[in-house]
Amino acid sequence: MPADHGWRLQSYTLCGVDEHYRFDDRSYDTLAAAGIQWQDVLYVLRASPRVRHHIGAVLRIAAQTADGRWLAVACIEEDDDEYLVVGARELDDAESAAVRAMIEGDLP
Repeated sequence: MPADHGWRLQSYTLCGVDEHYRFDDRSYDTLAAAGIQWQDVLYVLRASPRVRHHIGAVLRIAAQTADGRWLAVACIEEDDDEYLVVGARELDDAESAAVRAMIEGDLP
């Protein structure tokens, strides 16, 4: 059973984008265990520029947070353009460099 943090289910619609992101108790528990703030996840989900991979029902987004850390966020598509945040983690130096290269178009 997820820990009771006094949180409620939250759903966000990003302006100008027809995608909805939702957090549930398990989302918050997973983020807390990884030391990631949900606000940083929201920042990454709407960041520009970012790297976005949508493979089947899995959506992965990588971008910088407001304080310059690089995060990867994982979501599951529950319905068309409706996603549940299932986790996030901070990228290491090599991963951050690869994402920067993708964003800048510097890949071979």
